[in-house]
Amino acid sequence: MGAARRDHEPPAVPATVAVVLGPVAFYMGIIVPAASMGRHLVLGAVFGLVCVASGWRAIVIARRGQHGVRVWSWIGIVLGGLGLVMLGWQLLVIVTGGAFPPPFWSPYAYR
Repeated sequence: MGAARRDHEPPAVPATVAVVLGPVAFYMGIIVPAASMGRHLVLGAVFGLVCVASGWRAIVIARRGQHGVRVWSWIGIVLGGLGLVMLGWQLLVIVTGGAFPPPFWSPYAYR
C-alpha cells in the first residue's frame, strides 16, 4: 500500500542514552558492594542492557550516514558490555560461594 515508513527518530537520542548509561554500568561492574548485592546486580544489569540496546538502536537508525553517532554508540555499547561482563563475574563468585576466583580488579572481594 505504499513505501515502507522510514524511522523518524533522531539517532542521536539513543546514542546519547548509551553514552550516558555506559559509564554507569561500567562503574557498577567495577565496585563490589558489601551489602545489598542483589539490588546492585539488578540495577547494573538493567543499566547495561538498556545501554547496549539503545546503542544498537542508534546504529540501526544511523546506518551509513552520521559517523559520529555510530562511533559514540559503539563507545556506549563497549562500556555497557564490559559492565555486564564484570557483573556476570561478580554473580558467578556469589553463586559458587567463592569457588570461582574473585574479580582481578577487586581481589579483596571474597564472599
